[in-house]
Amino acid sequence: MLNLIELEALVAAAMESAKVPGVALAIVHERQLIYARGFGVTSIEEGGLPVTPGTIFRIGSTTKPLTSTAIMSMVSAGQLELDTPIDEVLPDLQLSVPGAISQVTLRKLLTHTAALPTAAEHYGSREAAGLRESVYKDIATYPLIAPVGKMWSYSNPGINLAGYIAELVSGKTYTQLMQELVFDPLEMKRTTFDPTIAMTYPLAQSHNMDAQGNLSVDHHYADNTMHYPSGFAMSTVLDLANFAIMHLNGGKFGDRQVLAPELVAEMHAPHAKFPSLTDDGYGLTLSSHNYRGVRVVGHGGRISSFASGFDFVPETGTAVIMLANNAALWGKQEEKILYYILDALLDLPEPEPVPVIEPDRTRWDHYVGTYVGANSGAADITRDGDTLSLVWQGQPLPLHAARPDLYLAQVPDGTHMAVSFTQSGDAPAEAVSVVVVPGHSVTLDRLPIDPTFQPDPTQWTDFVGTYDSPLTKLIIRMEGDQMLVSSPLFGGVEMPARPVDANRFVFPVGLLTFTPGAVSIGVAVRFTKVTS
Repeated sequence: MLNLIELEALVAAAMESAKVPGVALAIVHERQLIYARGFGVTSIEEGGLPVTPGTIFRIGSTTKPLTSTAIMSMVSAGQLELDTPIDEVLPDLQLSVPGAISQVTLRKLLTHTAALPTAAEHYGSREAAGLRESVYKDIATYPLIAPVGKMWSYSNPGINLAGYIAELVSGKTYTQLMQELVFDPLEMKRTTFDPTIAMTYPLAQSHNMDAQGNLSVDHHYADNTMHYPSGFAMSTVLDLANFAIMHLNGGKFGDRQVLAPELVAEMHAPHAKFPSLTDDGYGLTLSSHNYRGVRVVGHGGRISSFASGFDFVPETGTAVIMLANNAALWGKQEEKILYYILDALLDLPEPEPVPVIEPDRTRWDHYVGTYVGANSGAADITRDGDTLSLVWQGQPLPLHAARPDLYLAQVPDGTHMAVSFTQSGDAPAEAVSVVVVPGHSVTLDRLPIDPTFQPDPTQWTDFVGTYDSPLTKLIIRMEGDQMLVSSPLFGGVEMPARPVDANRFVFPVGLLTFTPGAVSIGVAVRFTKVTS
């Protein structure tokens, strides 16, 4: 039984610990809304209002399942097909790899297997034509991170491209399409992409947090039509509860069948599998993972400093929706609240003990190395005698074999990260896949390193300075012979970077590549130098 006094005390403590000014929470059980409440304030500045269940927050990537629901509605109507190559719809579009577009389908775009990198620009066009412009100006030029269909790699541009295809085929703007196919049928009365509409309702504000933990309101409100399908919806926990009820009820909301049950099931089913002891993976814009014997489906979101949690358990008709206006430290607290609610509402078995088997240590030397993501992320695999470790964000985590092809790393909070290796024969491992949080995996490729390279810190002074991108700033400075990297996006924390050659450095977020007047993280996130 859910103890509301305990729950609300837990939320209040989580907000204090993570320095979150405002949170909205809604709970659905047995396909009915059973609880909705707001906590805290919309803004720490004068004029901030108490958060209510009707307060609008940005929901970031929780927009993605809204977009794919509209697309599946068009599939049901025969307007779109999931497995038809998209060049049949866009014959004039080419990707950076000749011929690759003929292998891209809507299914691959919606499952993040189309090899497009990730990118997110908070500020840009405010015109409806911005989405089309992005497809031909940006998406057409992005380097592909792998052969199409080979690997799962999270991609905002892929969802934007899918949204544009829906727009083009329907003959309506993306926002009109979402209103007609999703928001109106589900009575999502305050959900919108238009800030000028959102501001006529109680609206939460984004809050930045500096390295000392001090909060300030971000007075630059993100808006960019080029990225609407992947992350720019604004909504409330009440509206998202309606969306969850439809997904929990076989596509039906009230008396209306919004989606056919088989299409809802196809969205939930994992099409791309993640390293796990269960069938964790990613479906059509919805991830899924096993929690104490039940399958949890959903999609979180982050944009500016907003955090969105959208999780549901299809077999019990349960959903938990959380929205917050400072994401910097909220992730673990959000997870704690989610599992407290599921534990209280559902009669779940005790967790299975983590399996441990004797590993094949003859393969370990093939695993050792430095790995970086094409989008982001970096890790080292190290060996010290009979201990194999994953070095993640500078912290060594011993690995224990759970299956011959799967290792588990225990993190300080007692949870585990699943790790698997891609290897051909007895050659060094080509890549490592890491489940960072339930329902989200990153694949990191081995980074070849020249063992004869001798770093010279005196040559790095040209790299020092502040770099700007549409998303955030990057600050590079030297302390003695150590390069340090920080950004407001990383909570202002300085992270050490180590050189791999004269122009490239590895730090916990990924691979930095310096070019004259600029630096890139991965293949698509570029910063321009503004001060030395």
